[in-house]
Amino acid sequence: MARQADHNERRKVFAAAALKVITRLGLEGLTVREVAREAGFTTGALTHYFQSKDQVLIAASEYAAEEVRGQMEEIALETSGREALRHLIHSALPTTAIKRGRWRFWVAFWERAAYSPEVGRVMRERYREWTNRLTSLIRRAQAEGDAPADLDAEHAGRELVALVDGIGVQVLIGAGKFTTPAQKQYVDSLIELRLGPVGAGAATARKPATPPAKVRRAARTPA
Repeated sequence: MARQADHNERRKVFAAAALKVITRLGLEGLTVREVAREAGFTTGALTHYFQSKDQVLIAASEYAAEEVRGQMEEIALETSGREALRHLIHSALPTTAIKRGRWRFWVAFWERAAYSPEVGRVMRERYREWTNRLTSLIRRAQAEGDAPADLDAEHAGRELVALVDGIGVQVLIGAGKFTTPAQKQYVDSLIELRLGPVGAGAATARKPATPPAKVRRAARTPA
């Protein structure tokens, strides 16, 4: 049991080191030697745990996902579903140097996923998890009356994912002035557009249906 625990811990050390290397140097900087140096081990120790560069990349992705998953789950428990949705997306935006570094890692993962079926499979899993997390919060907002009941929650979730991806790329390549307030405003605008004003769902649900004009005239006609 102790040996297995040590084995898992060593893999985490290498995964964390790979994440730091890619964040700092990009995918082209991800070499066995560089990761081993960052982790403080020999290259032989690294190759004992990983047989390919893709396996190292996937391990780094899993480490990063595990690192932020707990934070996202905490945010999802905050206040209303709509506010949790807003805060969760804001937390994913490249608004700090550390977050921009993680975005560089994510873009490197995109690049490799185009050529590696194994990396592509993991990327699709990450996207499913991210989209499902947003979709569940939109559905919660619907249940709380903060979004229209007839809104396609999954479609809206995918729109938000696409917006965040676009912002991330634009920030990394330096296109336009994507300040932190601007990034958040883009997100808030799309949420407002798709979910409507706060409480709009409840107001719609409470509003009685308006009878057709013919029926109203008939109701005024004496028997």
